[in-house]
Amino acid sequence: MIYRFTPFVLVALVAPTFGAPPSFTKQIKPLLATRCEECHSGDDPDGQFDVTTFANLLKKGKKAGPGIVPGKPDESAIVLYIEGKRKPRMPKGEDPLTTAEIKLLRDWIVGGAVDDSKTLLAPKPSTQPSQVAWDAPVNFSPADRAVVRRFLRLQLVPHAPTPPDVAVEGGNAIDRFIAAKWPKDGPTPVLCDDATFARRAYLDVIGVIPSADEARKFADDKSPDKRAKLIDALLARNADYAANWVPFWEDALCSNGQHQGGVGTHGNYRQWILDNFAANKPFDLMTLELLDPSMPNHPPRYVLNDNHQRTIQSAADTAQVFLGTAIKCASCHNHFENKEWPQSRAVAFAGYFAPKDLEVVRCEKKTGEFIPTRFMFDLPGAPAELPTDQRERLKLVAQSIVDPTNPRFAKAIVNRLWKRYIGLGVNEPHDDYRAEVPPSHPELLAWLADDFMRHGYDLKHTIRLILNSRTYQLRYDPALEDAFDVAKLDRPRYCRSAILRRLTAEQLLDSVKLAVTQKPLGGGRAYADDNSTVLTRALGRPSTRNEVSTARPDDVAVVQTLELLNGTEYYDRIYKGELVAALAKESDSAKIADRVYWAALSRAPSPAERDLAVSFLNGGSRTAETIGDMFWALLCGPEFQYVR
Repeated sequence: MIYRFTPFVLVALVAPTFGAPPSFTKQIKPLLATRCEECHSGDDPDGQFDVTTFANLLKKGKKAGPGIVPGKPDESAIVLYIEGKRKPRMPKGEDPLTTAEIKLLRDWIVGGAVDDSKTLLAPKPSTQPSQVAWDAPVNFSPADRAVVRRFLRLQLVPHAPTPPDVAVEGGNAIDRFIAAKWPKDGPTPVLCDDATFARRAYLDVIGVIPSADEARKFADDKSPDKRAKLIDALLARNADYAANWVPFWEDALCSNGQHQGGVGTHGNYRQWILDNFAANKPFDLMTLELLDPSMPNHPPRYVLNDNHQRTIQSAADTAQVFLGTAIKCASCHNHFENKEWPQSRAVAFAGYFAPKDLEVVRCEKKTGEFIPTRFMFDLPGAPAELPTDQRERLKLVAQSIVDPTNPRFAKAIVNRLWKRYIGLGVNEPHDDYRAEVPPSHPELLAWLADDFMRHGYDLKHTIRLILNSRTYQLRYDPALEDAFDVAKLDRPRYCRSAILRRLTAEQLLDSVKLAVTQKPLGGGRAYADDNSTVLTRALGRPSTRNEVSTARPDDVAVVQTLELLNGTEYYDRIYKGELVAALAKESDSAKIADRVYWAALSRAPSPAERDLAVSFLNGGSRTAETIGDMFWALLCGPEFQYVR
């Protein structure tokens, strides 16, 4: 089967029985939910056409005939719009449906547009409605079964509140939530310039600065939607996009590389991460693959449970990474600071990672008290009886974690995305959700999580939404920059400025390489080099992965300065660059200055910068060493070292 991950659903969902028309419940309704429901639902659907029920599909909209005419796809308005035969092509402003998706819809209509929901989803007389949807009632492959289960469970989730009625010129729904909380007498935030945006977007999406040609091309583009087009183009660079995620997820999963593996207890997940992100696999399916041994492509040794300590640690790591919840302290004793987590609650959750209920071991001493296994939240319709087989217990906890009714999973991942691209999470600390510490924008967090789920846990969908917001594209203003202080939890965060973010070691080294060679990096990305050096350690890359980490250190220290100024590794990376040698043969000092600035900082030099560079070049011999000095001065400076 070929997977195509569009918003909300794994399309090419399930191949229908040969010769039989597609299923409305299993294929058509999920497709409409992902591609049409965002606009065509609610009290005032666009075009007065609602796609949420079979009956509504038979009705006319404001301007067209019936949405579907059974047996006649070419007379069905919904087909005419998605094929572009009626304007505007639907879904408006989004990627058009694929040929396979359109064929699926046409085949269903040709087959009579049968509503099979009552047949497939009718509960047994003794079953509660909420229990019907715990798992897909059909015999699909594990991945397809997970998608159908997601769709069914989403029916139990109420929609998040709508964005506030706040006018934000050129903004999207995110900006309405943000602007609604701005102080009424505060300054008006300003968008960043194009050069800043391009560099920011390149680093955030593919983890490396643009080449000089790419930066110039974007600067010369006069189209009003060029930022949105650049975001789409970068997200379409699947290999580079995946490569940029590798360091984060290798740190988070304690992936064991050749030298980065520490004690070597976990598996090597690098290729698994690359493949999943390159395919844009839905995040809930990725999580299921990691935790559920019955899923295809299940990587080895993430859950370690050969003794009590490792079992508890696996549960705590999973809670931190996938639920943004810190329970490590509570695994040994009642949490001293977070009263939500007595030890019994942590041990109850950890029981899923063992073949039976776990004993309370308090401060390394056995108590003889065994805690019944229980999920950390009450999920409607969850099975009351726990399996005794270890694989089945892991399957159940994996399903519980990704379940749409779980109040923490979707919020935790969209919060991670917000922190990654905005600089601070809506919820901080991002790995320590607490009831008494409200998010800076709780309605926004709820809306983002709901939108993420209803678009199939599609990371690129949410990333695109964030990057297209005015909030993401604001200029850096130190007077408006937000900060988080654990000692001042009530300090508001307004999101009126970009936040300075240090480049990771991999981003910095890849960007230096691109700057001084101006050649595509291909497979020679920094993440693939497992050697730990003084420079990589100084830049924050861990020498080993013995513990879960979802954030690199962002503080500055003398050792970093010393390595950038005096270290031979950084020197060699710059001064031995091919562009450095090539520019030494150029006779025009002004051209050299322009090329160095475009290569290093993705912009032209200012008049003052150009004059200074020309004076420097004309004041002595023009050698590779001299050109290297120019690059070194820029590549050691704060404009290069930070995303701003």
